Amino acid sequence: MPPRIRHIAFKVEDAEGESAFYQQVFGYRETRTVRHEGHSGGHVSHHLSDGLTDLTFLQYDGEHSEQADFSGPAPCIHHIGIEVEDLDTFVAAVRANGGEILSAPGTLPVKFRSPRGPVCEVAPTGRWHALPPRSDKHRNDS
Repeated sequence: MPPRIRHIAFKVEDAEGESAFYQQVFGYRETRTVRHEGHSGGHVSHHLSDGLTDLTFLQYDGEHSEQADFSGPAPCIHHIGIEVEDLDTFVAAVRANGGEILSAPGTLPVKFRSPRGPVCEVAPTGRWHALPPRSDKHRNDS
């Protein structure tokens, strides 16, 4: 089986707020919250799942906490994409829960920013297409 992205982590200022936003807007369920300690400080990670992907919000005690600078100022995760059945309903939910729509009206996908977090996007189901798996005859074994 080829590798698949199953975990996306965001460094945020308010992990609890981000967790609540994604649960309310997209129906993710919290799977666990973990406190991690390091020699120079720690962080809390809020893990959510949609049944397939682990979406995690990391909140560090400070910039000197262990691993806090892993994402550095750049490059970092820019956004994630989420497919939805009813785009209008989700855009309304983003706004109703304090999110900001960044895209011009009628633009797809719809980019947004949650109240305290990163840029994401929503698009109708079918926006992103998976590539078929490569057959063994296409492998380069030289």
